Amino acid sequence: MEVCLMAEDGVTPFSLLADLTAFIESTEPLAACVRPWATTLLEQMRHLPLHPVVQLMLTASLATRPATLPHAVAAMALAGAMIASLQGTPQDVRMAMLGGLLHDLGEVYIHPQYLDYGQPLDLLGQKHLVIHPRVGQMLIASLTDYPAVLARAVGEHHERLDRSGYPARLQDDELSHLGRALAVTEVALGMTRWPDAPLTRASFALRVVPGEFAPEFAAFVWDAARSSGEVPAGAAPAIDLYQQLADIDQQLVAAQQLGQELRDQGRTLPVIDIVDQAMRRLDRLRVAWNALGLWRVSSGDAPQADRFELELAHAELRLRLRSVQRECLLLSERLGEAEKLRLAPLWRGLVGPA
Repeated sequence: MEVCLMAEDGVTPFSLLADLTAFIESTEPLAACVRPWATTLLEQMRHLPLHPVVQLMLTASLATRPATLPHAVAAMALAGAMIASLQGTPQDVRMAMLGGLLHDLGEVYIHPQYLDYGQPLDLLGQKHLVIHPRVGQMLIASLTDYPAVLARAVGEHHERLDRSGYPARLQDDELSHLGRALAVTEVALGMTRWPDAPLTRASFALRVVPGEFAPEFAAFVWDAARSSGEVPAGAAPAIDLYQQLADIDQQLVAAQQLGQELRDQGRTLPVIDIVDQAMRRLDRLRVAWNALGLWRVSSGDAPQADRFELELAHAELRLRLRSVQRECLLLSERLGEAEKLRLAPLWRGLVGPA
C-alpha cells in the first residue's frame, strides 16, 4: 500500500526547509546548539532526497500525531550538526539529517497508547515499543532506495554501546557511526520535554553510566550544556531525594544477592543466562552510582547544585532500573512457568516506588 499511494500537500522538501529554518531561529534549547552549523544544514536540506514512501509516512504521522514532525525536524538538525562538527562530508551530513528525520518512522505502526511516555507500560506495551526501531529499519530497507547505512542506523537509535539498549542489544563496534550519533540525538531530544535545564539534564544522562554512548557525539551535548548558562529551578528537598537514592542503592544490592542465589540454583541455561545478564547490568549501575560520589552530600545542608544533581541521579538510575526490569521480563518469556516463578523476585524488586 505504501508504494502505491502518494500524499498530496502534507510534508514536502519545501515545508521541511521552512520547518528547519524556523527551528534554527527558535528559542528551543537545542536550536542554539545547532545554530553555528545553520548554513551547512540549510544548504544540505535543499539537496535532501525525500522518497515518496517516506513523504507518505511523514504526512500520515503528522496528521495523527502532530508532535512527531517537530521532534523529527529537531533530530534532523541535531544529528546533522553533530556530524558537521566532526568535519563530515556533505553526503555524511545529509545521511545524518535523514537519519534524524526518519529515526522514529517505525512508530507509525505502533498503537498510539504505547507511545504515551507519561504512562508506565505493561509487558505487551514494552514489546510493541522495543520493536519500533526494527520496524523503521525494515521499512526504509524494503520500500525505499536509501543507502543501507541509513536503514541500519535507524534500527540502532535506541541501542547503547554497553548492550543495555534495544531491540538487538548491540555492543561497541556492532553499532554504526551514524547509529551512535542517532542514539545520542534521541537522548538529547528526550530531555527537551523538561522545561527545567534540558541541556544540563541531557549532559548528565549521557555521562551518568560510563560506556553507554559514543564520546565524540556525547561531547557535542556536554559542550552545549556548559555554554548554555542554564540555571536549574528549585529541586525537591534534598533529604527526600537522598533517601530515594539510598533506596535505589539498597535495591541494587538486594537484586545482586538474589541474582547470585538464582544463578547458583539455576538448572537450565536460559535461567543462568538471564541472571548473568541482569547481574552485569546491575554491576554497571553500582559502578555508576559509586562514581557519582553522592554519599558525600549532606542531605540537610546540600547546596542547590548538589540537590539538582541528586534529582538527576535519582531519575536516571531509576530509568535504568526499569530498563533492566523490562529486559528481564522480555527474556523470561521463553521460560516455563516454574522458571518464571523462580526468577520473578529478580525483576519484581528492581523498581520500587518512584
